[in-house]
Amino acid sequence: MLERRNSLTVDELLEAHREADRLYLDLQDLVMKARMVPLGPSFQQHLRTVRDLAAAERKQVRLVLEGEDVEVDTAVVENIRDPLTHMIRNAVDHGIELPEERTAHGKDACGTLSLRAFHEGGLVVIQVADDGGGLDRERILRRGVEKGLLAEGAPLTDEEIFGLIFEPGFSTSEQVTDVSGRGVGMDVVRRNVEALRGSVSVASEPGQGTTITLRFPLTLAIIQGFRVSVAGIVYILPLDSVAECMELPEGAERGRCGVLDVRGKPLPFLRLREQFGLPGDPPARENVVLVQHAGASVGLAVDALLGESQTVIKPLGRMFQGVRGISGSAILGDGRVALIVDVPGLLREALRLAPACA
Repeated sequence: MLERRNSLTVDELLEAHREADRLYLDLQDLVMKARMVPLGPSFQQHLRTVRDLAAAERKQVRLVLEGEDVEVDTAVVENIRDPLTHMIRNAVDHGIELPEERTAHGKDACGTLSLRAFHEGGLVVIQVADDGGGLDRERILRRGVEKGLLAEGAPLTDEEIFGLIFEPGFSTSEQVTDVSGRGVGMDVVRRNVEALRGSVSVASEPGQGTTITLRFPLTLAIIQGFRVSVAGIVYILPLDSVAECMELPEGAERGRCGVLDVRGKPLPFLRLREQFGLPGDPPARENVVLVQHAGASVGLAVDALLGESQTVIKPLGRMFQGVRGISGSAILGDGRVALIVDVPGLLREALRLAPACA
């Protein structure tokens, strides 16, 4: 085809280009399928964990596995082993009651812990659910106020209160044991899940049990991204976290952060230029990308909007893995390196700074 390029018509060249695109997409699909592995072997490893821990705690617990044939990206399997172990140990230790307590409340003396997986749209969902006593809302709220994570009397939803269990150093256990009370574990769960571009949520009913839900994209090798530019550097935001774009209003606060009025509601925002310590002055017209994660929203102020793109993710080297606000990198078509923004991390940073910037 290349040898005949001078004699080809425009239509023939376009058809050759379309055929090359089809071959590329077929190859990409095959590579993605090669990365997928079933969750069954990973789930089954926890049968012994539950049996041993239940015996040590003098409890009766059965582990029910569902969706063992669901396939996920191999990186998910490698990185959720520790988070699942933390959640299962917490469910047995904190969630499932002693046999005599369960019997007194009309329950089966043997508690049930379910580990299930299923597809939900373009996501893989993994849940750890127990039929224990549920989370103690008042104790979590009281401990959150004691640790300065909440303002006393603030109106909060159950989701916001239960989300405190993922804060570093948070624990409601009165005693330190081999299993609990150290305030570590659930913050590791959130950090590991978000490193895989996933999200974690928790739901609980008093006396009925607790369900922790993890959601991950089907593949971690490719990201549908939205490209922005700051100080001539290209950054990529995961497209599924982008809600809308708008122009930064004139008179908005200068500096690292501020608060916008968006349709009558306050929206905290961060300037990526100041957040990442980039040189130069912002342009006369700045843009704000509204991003969302786990029910919260924040604005990211950038110089320019460059549009959508499909990007192959390159992991950060060990030297750069601790950089706050960055979760990966990508090679652009012109050979430049773009950085993938850690939306959950920046969202928490913006919410932390919001009171001082208001």
